[in-house]
Amino acid sequence: MNVGEQLQVFTREARRIGLVIAPHQQERLLIAATWLAQLSRSSGISGYKTTETALMRGMAPALTYFALPTPRTGLLVDIGAGNGALGATIAILAENLTIHLVDRAERAYTACEILAARLALPNLIAFRMNTEEAPPHTYDAAVLRAFAPAASALPTARRLTRPGGWVVAYHRFDD
Repeated sequence: MNVGEQLQVFTREARRIGLVIAPHQQERLLIAATWLAQLSRSSGISGYKTTETALMRGMAPALTYFALPTPRTGLLVDIGAGNGALGATIAILAENLTIHLVDRAERAYTACEILAARLALPNLIAFRMNTEEAPPHTYDAAVLRAFAPAASALPTARRLTRPGGWVVAYHRFDD
């Protein structure tokens, strides 16, 4: 499938959970997916070698956030954001939700910073920070890809979210 067909699949899946993606959001999704594919070739931070793979494997999992009764306004942290695909996708689709892409690694932070600049979204901000330095109970929600052992990742996410906040952990069999 080409990228246009993949975007149609993405949009159909979003509609299935009640999310309507506007044309300006589709444009930003393509900008992000294209850059993530370029990032793979230049640095290895992204494992998404094509725009289509970036869109469907890196960004489409973010739709799960919208299938849950999670916050659509407020402040969300993408913990260990890596290349920023997950948090950036949520920022594109939830324009009233401020997203902090947080990673302690210089290369990952730089990737997130560039992605945020390319998307030019006022609700998407990259931070280079160890999550242990972040003030507790700051966020309404936290998302993370479950690369770290749950015994350490989930308590960190819980510490960063406000009481009653949401923690959404993503895990793919082949990640």
